[in-house]
Amino acid sequence: MTPTLETRLHDAVSKVRQYWRGTRFLDGLEPGIEGTQALLDVARIYRAYRLEIGRMRLLQGRAVAGLFFDPSLRTHTSMEVAAGRLGAHFVHLVGGQDTWKMEFAEGTVMDGMAAEHVKEAAPVLSSYADVLAVRAFPKHGGRDETVIRAFARYAGAPLINLESALAHPCQGLADMLTLADLGGGSYLGKKVCLSWAPHPKPLPQAVPLSVVRAAILGGADLHVACPEGFDLDDEEMERAQSFCHDTGAKMTVTRDQMAATQGAIAVYGKGWGARDYDRHADLAAAHRGWTIGDTQMEGANAFLHCLPVRRNVIVSDSVIDGPKSRVIPQAANREPVQAAVLLSWML
Repeated sequence: MTPTLETRLHDAVSKVRQYWRGTRFLDGLEPGIEGTQALLDVARIYRAYRLEIGRMRLLQGRAVAGLFFDPSLRTHTSMEVAAGRLGAHFVHLVGGQDTWKMEFAEGTVMDGMAAEHVKEAAPVLSSYADVLAVRAFPKHGGRDETVIRAFARYAGAPLINLESALAHPCQGLADMLTLADLGGGSYLGKKVCLSWAPHPKPLPQAVPLSVVRAAILGGADLHVACPEGFDLDDEEMERAQSFCHDTGAKMTVTRDQMAATQGAIAVYGKGWGARDYDRHADLAAAHRGWTIGDTQMEGANAFLHCLPVRRNVIVSDSVIDGPKSRVIPQAANREPVQAAVLLSWML
């Protein structure tokens, strides 16, 4: 007898739970290699049958609280749509606007603008919602993850990081699904290029580091191209490298952008800050030639970017509007992977 769609979905979710029993999705590495692949299988089922799954209302009566301290278009919309399609209620909160201004430091005397401490906010929200999802960028660059780590410490409900200083795990999971699509189902052993591109602001490393993790978890031959002075975080790169033995991945860091792009199934263009944070604008301006254009894409299969993207700064119009651009299906993959995480915790 052919199993029903609901049975297939339950079986796929059960497989995720065999490998991932945690309640935190902070950097994307928590499910491990097998758990991540199982999550992608759930996402594929959801993507193929999302209207039918939506009619099942599998998460009816559940609630997800999304707390955004910074702007969002894709992350907010895809998470709210995924929750709603599954039958869960999504509460969208803008930190400091829909909530009191919040304090995160230990032992502080709260005689300033902040009226509420995360020690109360996180458990209170956890008492209302089955899952919390928090987005908080670093305010002054670097690797400050105070907000998401505080919620991870005090939240009683499962917690999803919707982007912090060093990680954007939902984007990374969507990138894995996109790379697998480009690779014909898998990108094991296939060349993937992550290329720095100029940006006027010293952006955090959340997305590029998540691209690295995604490529390594899938066993890619990853080439990270960046100018001198723009290397990614040493500690996080070492953590990603530690997975290579188990996944069969390889990682090369190079200053040669053209060599890195040649033969790649995908060139992922992304700007991030210089190590000398205060001199970023001048250093980035000296490398305007790193904009991803037709020359860089000549020997590559597809262009990827997390969006939003600065046209003719990160990437030329001819590339992002051209036949090799996959940024729209890449963004669309946010919904199914986030639905997979919600299902794995709440089904």
